[in-house]
Amino acid sequence: MKATDFDFSADLKLNADTGIATFHDTRLLIFDADAIGLLKQEISEELGWRRARDLILRFGYQNGYSDHLQLRINHTFDTEQDLLASGPVIHTWEGIVHAAPLEISFSREDGSFRFSGVWTNSYEATQYLTFNEVAKAPVCWSLMGYAAGWSTAFFGHPLVAIEPVCVGMGNDHCEWLIQPPAAWGPEAKPYIRALERFWSESNG
Repeated sequence: MKATDFDFSADLKLNADTGIATFHDTRLLIFDADAIGLLKQEISEELGWRRARDLILRFGYQNGYSDHLQLRINHTFDTEQDLLASGPVIHTWEGIVHAAPLEISFSREDGSFRFSGVWTNSYEATQYLTFNEVAKAPVCWSLMGYAAGWSTAFFGHPLVAIEPVCVGMGNDHCEWLIQPPAAWGPEAKPYIRALERFWSESNG
């Protein structure tokens, strides 16, 4: 099975009476984009944007990590690349199948890893622009956390996801790049610092 072979019509269901959405009978929490934007704004105002970024990054990371483990248990795939790529493809927060992986290369032997892609419908970037001016740094914190958590669970080693291109910074699309911490420069330090506890607990 390839990530692009998913038929979501049979697996993604919404119970209109309860408002509960399920994917493969697992409950999903689907929030309105405006509500998420307001939540991030409130957290930022109360705790400062750096603290808010760390909390939201960790939230996304845990979701991505858990989702990958669950999908690995429930499905089979033609290749490891298909299993890895299915993360951004089925990411319901971003609008199903709106994220496109561009490059996947990795070696379990030497720990090298590079995974890049692009998407155009970033609710996080759009909401940032709604509440703020154009950003000076990437703003899709929960999505980058999700990507890092997903790929870390896949690879078994800490990985960091960052946006080199972001709608919130005035670009017409968003891009992600996932690499081991050592492959990044100083721009990854805040992300590494926010996720170190997850990595230490998983190795403990």
